[in-house]
Amino acid sequence: MPRVRADDYGAKYQSILDSAASLFAKVGYPSAKLQDVAKLCGATKSMLYHYFPTKDDLLQALLREHLERLLAEIEAAFDEASSPKQRFYRFVEVFVTKSAQSRQRHVSAMNDVKFLPASKQKQILNLERRVTDTIRALLRELNPGLPEEVYGPYALLLVGMLNWTDLWYKPSGKIKPDELCELISRLYLRGFLAEKPEQLRMPGRRSRTNLVADDAS
Repeated sequence: MPRVRADDYGAKYQSILDSAASLFAKVGYPSAKLQDVAKLCGATKSMLYHYFPTKDDLLQALLREHLERLLAEIEAAFDEASSPKQRFYRFVEVFVTKSAQSRQRHVSAMNDVKFLPASKQKQILNLERRVTDTIRALLRELNPGLPEEVYGPYALLLVGMLNWTDLWYKPSGKIKPDELCELISRLYLRGFLAEKPEQLRMPGRRSRTNLVADDAS
């Protein structure tokens, strides 16, 4: 006979994830221990094992929740926008707001995937790929006709910019969140929309993307 879940299962599950996110961000995933997570959320170690048999299971669930929520909010924001440019602005707004609201999860999302075994990494990397694929498709709408291979690097450039913003930006500072989103969107789009196919791939010359790769190697 299957075990019946307690009425407060969802609340306890969320409390464990919140405590784990706080601990992982503070001491780093390798140094964190399940008993410390249990102590933070007021649970016994045996109860914690009921929810997450291993620390890797806990991290995987934490990252999956963060990325699935991000994707759901991006999709909802896109449904409210009527043009590619509006969708771009809404994407930046959602990404910045979501990472600020879930800073500890965001830190883990950036730093801790590599600690998972390959079998558990796959699910998380697929979710991350869905985020970048969404950006790539949006950039293709904004500036169609560019060489197909440049949309991926441009998408990753945007993700890199947005990922690190949360580590230095303080919403209580002089720049308000909506002003920051406007600034990021304007600076990025000015450069990206100015790109022309002939600038990125010219006959008899290496593409600009290859030149950048060469310089970075």
